[in-house]
Amino acid sequence: MKATYDLAGSFISIFIPIYLLRNDLGLSGVFSYYLVYSISILFFFFLANFIVSILGLKKTVILNYPFLFLYFFLLYKMKSYGIPFYFIAIVSALQNSLYWFPLNILIANTTKKESMGSDLSKFFAISGIVGLFAPIISAVVIINSGFKNLFIISGIFYFISAIPLLYLPEFYHVSSLNLDKFKTLFKEYKNYFVTEIFINMKEDAEGKIWPIFVYLSFRDFLSIGYVGTISMIGGILFTLLVGKYTDRFNKMSLFGIGSIILSLIWLLRFFVTSQIFVYVLTIMATFFEPLILIPIRSIVYNYAKREGPQTFILFREFANLTGRLLLYLFAIIFIASIKYAFIFVSLACVGLFIMSRMNLERKTYSMNV
Repeated sequence: MKATYDLAGSFISIFIPIYLLRNDLGLSGVFSYYLVYSISILFFFFLANFIVSILGLKKTVILNYPFLFLYFFLLYKMKSYGIPFYFIAIVSALQNSLYWFPLNILIANTTKKESMGSDLSKFFAISGIVGLFAPIISAVVIINSGFKNLFIISGIFYFISAIPLLYLPEFYHVSSLNLDKFKTLFKEYKNYFVTEIFINMKEDAEGKIWPIFVYLSFRDFLSIGYVGTISMIGGILFTLLVGKYTDRFNKMSLFGIGSIILSLIWLLRFFVTSQIFVYVLTIMATFFEPLILIPIRSIVYNYAKREGPQTFILFREFANLTGRLLLYLFAIIFIASIKYAFIFVSLACVGLFIMSRMNLERKTYSMNV
């Protein structure tokens, strides 16, 4: 189910910022769109938690599909119907919360501590493999027939991904939300909280600001398609390799190495002027991304197991929101030169390196959790 869902997303996700730009939203409008989305999804995670407690994980995921198709419809008609961008962002946040919140709970509940790294690496790699050439195909579709057919293609695959869900058993949550625990979690996991802020700045910059920069630099849909596919190629094999060694070696050592390498890559992006260097730096970034992604995700899901998945995932979402807000506010302030955001992200990666030298929690547990 998830592989088909991710394939559907591979067709459309990297092109959403470009679609918004081409519908006269402008850079400040696009960044404001993602600000509204980021704020909204935090609140909808609380709603998703309430729904999960009543319906279970499977039915909550199924509930995301009507809002997903509504989101596509609103996107396609936003210009002709004059639909406000912030309303579309809110619908997108609601849809994503109904998918990602129960999925995170399921991962935290079902993965094993001793094989967390390898399990997660396979989880992420499979998603990349099935959607490997989807961005290039999408670029060709847009060039020849526009965004309408791309929405249709993506929608069909999303619909197909829903079918297996109907035959899966329900999985109910195994813990309850404890809001009173948030203050304690912040004290105990303050360093982890800061780490997630930096990570989300980097991830949203890679997924949103970098494709926008590439499009504005070359005005070429194929260049975005190549960036999307190269990103997947760069990450798949190294993701599996890192996952294999994450369970054997100190996670934070791998994390620190990845942080400093990515800091240098983002700094080099500030000086990029040709398409070939765009592709080289893209594949380098996604090649070394698993050094950060797999170790930190292994750590966070083990934390979630320990503290209660629902409570910890919602606590983590506050850090996610903070990172996204800082990134998009910075991008809006320096709207005249989007490349300054690359320096900002480079410094965030330096921050990740600093955090890799610290304990991410105050409790006296082993760092190799």
